[in-house]
Amino acid sequence: MVLKFEGLTAGPARTLLCPSCACNYIHHDKIEVFEREPDAETGLHVTVGNGNASIDNALNANPSSRRHGVNIHFWCEDCDAKPVLSIIQHKGHTRVDFKSKK
Repeated sequence: MVLKFEGLTAGPARTLLCPSCACNYIHHDKIEVFEREPDAETGLHVTVGNGNASIDNALNANPSSRRHGVNIHFWCEDCDAKPVLSIIQHKGHTRVDFKSKK
């Protein structure tokens, strides 16, 4: 999916838009960080959200099939979308994806 941003603004930051309805009122409420060695079956999973932090070894939600990954979970004020922005490490490349989940 192509990331959508609000028109050009002053400064380096731009406003990320909801991938479902293009609303500029989206809020992040949970962040997941995944770390593992290349192709390892185990690793570290850290979740921060709702005033809590947790650490475990669950890698099933890792957006990368091989290495590190980050998921930033959002919710939209204008529609029922719950988009997830993923930063994916794969064979030396860094990929970004933004998918809407309802």
